[in-house]
Amino acid sequence: MNSRLDQQAIAAELGVSIIPVRECLRQLEAEGLVQISPRRGVFVVELSIDEFREIYSIREVLEALAIQKALPHMTPAHLDDVGQINARFIQAIQDRAFATALEINQEFHLALYEPAQQPLLIDLISSLSTRSMRYRQIYVNLPNRAQHAIVDHETILTACRNRDVVAADQAVRSHLRRTLEGVLATLKVSPESDHHPSDGS
Repeated sequence: MNSRLDQQAIAAELGVSIIPVRECLRQLEAEGLVQISPRRGVFVVELSIDEFREIYSIREVLEALAIQKALPHMTPAHLDDVGQINARFIQAIQDRAFATALEINQEFHLALYEPAQQPLLIDLISSLSTRSMRYRQIYVNLPNRAQHAIVDHETILTACRNRDVVAADQAVRSHLRRTLEGVLATLKVSPESDHHPSDGS
């Protein structure tokens, strides 16, 4: 059973009215993190491994499309900006500020695809990325996994700087697959398993 959230208790603990709490919960519902039932209340959504796999299979298709659309419009200045975001990601990893690193990682991907000028596509990628964040936290918290992410980002940037659409496509796909496989390995779940852990711990 999913954990039930007491809106009144949250409001009282934060010292605010129920209105901003409800607004925050609606935002969390939009991100797939809670489920609001008019009669039963608000419940924390428990993601399954099967859903995580599905999210990543969809992300691979969408992000490959995004990099293909974006790369022809990338300028050296844009790539420099994305490189700076990646430098912040690396610094966060080195500082072991993994929660910050996750946020910067999402910023890196969305900034990378911005030149595609496909706002709906970017919104879909952002939504799926946010929905899977609790699982990705498992991946990035492990130093060896985090180093893989750093290498993957550099590989993607190199392909973009070389204007190599095929290499960029492959680098993005490889990066997403490595993350998926890393999470499953950390949870000791085989690709064919139907195991459904209740959370990312």
